[in-house]
Amino acid sequence: MSLEPNIAHQIEELCDRGYQLYDEQSFEAALRVFYEAWLKLPKPQAQYQQAAWVLTAIGDSYYKLSNYSQSIEALNSALHCPGGQRAFIHTRLAQAYYESGDKSQSAEHFQKAEEMDPKQTQKLAPKYRLFIKNNRLKR
Repeated sequence: MSLEPNIAHQIEELCDRGYQLYDEQSFEAALRVFYEAWLKLPKPQAQYQQAAWVLTAIGDSYYKLSNYSQSIEALNSALHCPGGQRAFIHTRLAQAYYESGDKSQSAEHFQKAEEMDPKQTQKLAPKYRLFIKNNRLKR
């Protein structure tokens, strides 16, 4: 489903502003702007591709704030939106599960991320790369 061009533009501008704040490591401020973008989406939001972008940004911001349960919730929701099956989403979700102590879900999402884009996990911190190496799932 596609959005009205005006609404799509407003969401894009809000996300741009949110990412500027994110890049400045102002994660709480970025989160507020990403939620503004979320509120611009007509209901049901999950039918729009923009929902995947916004939910990914929300989940990523929560991850940076060490709020792993909220990160997991937003990122899992992003997976169910058009365009939501992306390696980055699975990678960040795997990291959030790892940090929250759910190693089984972490391994599953790292595996999906690697299947989609092997380069995605090569850039990770050593603790994640070691975890991936030691927890490869048998398919």
